[in-house]
Amino acid sequence: MDSDHEVKLRLRRKATCPHCWSEFTPQSVLWVATHPDLTGDAVLGDHEPLRFTPTRFNAKAVALDARGTECHELACPRCHLVVPRATLQMAPLIVSIAGTPSSGKSYFLAALAWSMRRKLPELFRLTFAEADPQANAILNSYEQQQFLNPNRNAIVRLAKTEEQGDLYSTVQLDGSVVQLPRPFLFAVRPGEGHPSRKRATKLERLLCLYDNAGESFLPGKDTAANRSTGHLTDSHAVVAVYDPTQDVRFREAYQKAGRRAAAADDVASRQETVLHEIATRLERRQGLGKTQNRPLIVALTKYDQWWPLLGAERLPEPWTLAGDTGAHALHLGKVEHVSDAVRDVLKRISPEFVAAADDLSDQVWYVPISATGCSPERDKDSGRLGFRPCRVDPMWEAVPLLTILALTTGGLVPTVNRPLRLAKPESDADEQEGAA
Repeated sequence: MDSDHEVKLRLRRKATCPHCWSEFTPQSVLWVATHPDLTGDAVLGDHEPLRFTPTRFNAKAVALDARGTECHELACPRCHLVVPRATLQMAPLIVSIAGTPSSGKSYFLAALAWSMRRKLPELFRLTFAEADPQANAILNSYEQQQFLNPNRNAIVRLAKTEEQGDLYSTVQLDGSVVQLPRPFLFAVRPGEGHPSRKRATKLERLLCLYDNAGESFLPGKDTAANRSTGHLTDSHAVVAVYDPTQDVRFREAYQKAGRRAAAADDVASRQETVLHEIATRLERRQGLGKTQNRPLIVALTKYDQWWPLLGAERLPEPWTLAGDTGAHALHLGKVEHVSDAVRDVLKRISPEFVAAADDLSDQVWYVPISATGCSPERDKDSGRLGFRPCRVDPMWEAVPLLTILALTTGGLVPTVNRPLRLAKPESDADEQEGAA
């Protein structure tokens, strides 16, 4: 290539595939053929575009396939699934989300993503960008239905996360057909006005959110062919979604406190079994029962229903102004104070869940959230439960992820009043500068 057209790229020495979690060097990344005649892939099947190692590039450092057509998508050398370019440049932040069926994970994810798009730039001077719009399509549709629905009075019901379908990919690895999860991918970077803008390349992260069907955490579901929860081994934090309305004792407690049962309060489950199963899978894969110093965030959903047990109908936002640029910091002391209060309530009502959480992690945070801020209504025509967008008003929906960012990245989300026991931030990976 002509040196006048040399393109400098900032690359990590090792990249992590967000699909199969294998590590590879940026130089070994595959490209996806664009020409329609170049189909048939050994890992993904006959109808998929060919993955290849390029030998020719144009002046813009874009690979050319065997027919001379420009190619724009990259793929993992092992699983051959498409990876965003940010994979080669940013350290991953892998967050596993677990919970029983109907615990509210889809509503939580929709409220979380919607909130992070607005609050990270406005309050924390962080950019929160789509790293792979195609991978995030389902989550974007959740947000559209819940927060940008033109029919504000329509009763909306988000689709349940299934064990198969658009959230999973089927590939052939090591001679076997394997099912892998498709993560939601976002690039989080310090923006203008961030107190550590000069360290942006060290702090930025490729956020990988994994949402599994509740059934995926049942005993016996973790097999060689089904690796849909394989992200647990490499996760930097786990969010366990706990639905108080699924615990009969919890329902009795908040009904005695004056709250009427909501229309959906007819599901019961043993939610500590999810934590036991996570511990079993971690022990099986890496010989460890605990997540060690990785945070476990217990997100207690539907706070609008059980708030009398904590005493405050609306929780104050746990961040504070931290400089003259308008940037805010997360007040971890306030989060910890609420966490301790919730833990006391949960220990009194469901001590076996608290014991399971303590057994799984040395650092457990209990965060009350409401993804909707209101109870569901039953649609007269379909008989199905859902929420009217005009009534949706989430509470603390961003706090679980803000806490994770504060604890694990060494300054991406600034903090005040930090507790003594904190997760060890991931060390800044060495970067290399390559010329293409």
